[in-house]
Order: sequence, then structure tokens, then C-alpha cells
Amino acid sequence: MDKKIIALTDDDVNIRNSLERTILKHFTDVEVKQFSSTLELKRFVLNNPTTINLLILDIHFGVGETGIDILPFVKETAPSIQIILLSAMEKTYGQSVTDVAGEYIFDFMSKPVTETELIIKVKKALSSQKNSLNKTVRDLQSQNNILNSILDNKQQISKGAGRMFEDEVFEKLTKMSQAIMNNEFSPKKNAVVFSQEIDALAFTKPPLPFAVLVFETKYFPNAKLVGSANEDTKIFVDGKEMLSEKRRNVFEQSDNQFKRVSKRIEKILKENNINDRNERLRPFIQTFVVFTDSTDISELDLTNANKYTKFIKLKDLTQDFIITTVFSLPKRSVSEEVKRIIMNNLIK
Repeated sequence: MDKKIIALTDDDVNIRNSLERTILKHFTDVEVKQFSSTLELKRFVLNNPTTINLLILDIHFGVGETGIDILPFVKETAPSIQIILLSAMEKTYGQSVTDVAGEYIFDFMSKPVTETELIIKVKKALSSQKNSLNKTVRDLQSQNNILNSILDNKQQISKGAGRMFEDEVFEKLTKMSQAIMNNEFSPKKNAVVFSQEIDALAFTKPPLPFAVLVFETKYFPNAKLVGSANEDTKIFVDGKEMLSEKRRNVFEQSDNQFKRVSKRIEKILKENNINDRNERLRPFIQTFVVFTDSTDISELDLTNANKYTKFIKLKDLTQDFIITTVFSLPKRSVSEEVKRIIMNNLIK
């Protein structure tokens, strides 16, 4: 049975350690995580919205945000978390707790906290969690909240939803046992080829000819994309045009990655004295540009896109789709020795 996670957030390490010792003394089915700042906590919650069961949150951190300031973010990102506020300045924050924090928190404790009060309130908070809420629903709700928020916060783009979507793509690939090789060659996140970072690279199983390059466009959730292979992609959210500097032209980006890998393969063949220029010998690469399921790509003009590139939603990146797509490409008869040489040398 999975342990419940209790998070302690306080700028005083001695207080955190004292609370942790008391909690672990009385609970055997919990794990304690410590955070020294609101920033550390927010980053963790953003990337792990369903992990924490109970958060004991200090209000005052000396400088910067208070615990009260981040309550809306925590509950919107991870609605299933129970929160107990903790403060040594009850008179200062008493009214704020009543007026601002009341709708977000389960309880409040004043420092110094007695052992009895701490254990009683922790027990109540853990037992009152809404266990009837299906985990899948919680996951989807938390994910949707994150995806909605990242367009308003550039820092969260790389720290939060981007990483989460990348993990989702990678996890899906690893489960495709009939299409993707289950060994050291597949799949790999953030593989570097000729100094170009490839978001995911997977090698298909025999008799599929060669490799699948997945280029996930993690910066376009809940948005509408308009453009073509010959112009920068325009991004609209609720009718308002947005701009992502890192993904101005997804077609150019994906095509560049395809060319990088192809050039690397050519170099490997030459270095290993494989000089047969027969087209059948040369492994090909199928590229999938993967968008979040909430991204509207209906108005993208794909007529001039690379013929080895498919633009799809994550839900459409299935095992059957990969197999069908790869087999629809020109037939190749790549030897197993050539495959082995390329696989051993491609990713550096």
C-alpha cells in the first residue's frame, strides 16, 4: 500500500525537522517531504500535482511570498491536497486566515505546536481526504489546470507543463512493446545528436525498417495553431495571438531535427566504411510531431511538410499508428549489422 505524503514547508530547518520527527513517531504509513521556500514547493506541486496528501504550510518566510499568497496556486494545481497553515504570528495573520485562506485550508495551527495538537490535526486531515474522487479524474483536472496556466507564466513553460508532457510522451512510447525495441536503444529523452537536443528518439522493432523520431511541441496546450510549412506558426488562445519564441516554426524545427539525425547516420556509415550508396541500404527516420490533445491544429497547412513527418495529437500516437505509418514508407532492406552499428553510435 502506497504511503501517504506529508509536505512540510517552513524556512526554519529546525522546525521542519522537529515536525517530521513527531509525525514519523506516530505514523508508519506516511512519508515526509521538506521544502524550505514557497518556490521549492510550487515547483514540486507543478510537476507532481497528485503526489502530496497533506501540506503543513508556514505563513511567514521572511521575504517574498507568504504561505497565504500561494494558497490559490496550490489548490488550483493540486485540488486534492489538504492544507494546514502554520504560524507563530496568529494575531498578525488571524484575519487573513479567516478572510483569504478559509476556502483553501483544512485547519490552522499556531507555533509552538504541541505534539498532541499536531497528531490530532494530521489524523483528521488525512482521514478527511475525499477518497471518493477517482484518481484518474484528479489527474486530468490537475493536468488541465497546469496546461491552462503555463501560457501566462513563461518560467512554468520549461519547469512544469513542458516536462510533464515530455514524460507523458516518453511513457507512452515505452509501453509500445510491439513497435518499439525494449533495449538500451529505445526510447531516449533529450538525446543529443550533433549538439541538437532531440526530445525523444525511439528505435522500432524488426521487421520495421528503422527509427521513430518524436518531436513533442510541449508549448502549445489549449491553443489554436495557424500557419504552414513555409511561414512562422501563429498561436491563438481565446482569440488572442500569442508568441512562443522557441517554437515559431514547428515545421522548420522538426525538419532540422530530422536532418541532424540523417547527417549523423551518414557520418556513422562513412566512418565504418559502409560506402554502398544504394537507397535500400540507408535506414530512414519517421518523424512524429506530437501536440497536446487540447491543441487545435485543424488550420495548419501541412501540404509542404516533409513527407517523413506526421503531425498528430498525443492520443493518436498509438502502436498501430506507428506500425502502419512506418510500413507505408518506401521499403528498405537494411542489414542487421548496419542497424547495430548505427544504433551503437548515433547517440553521443
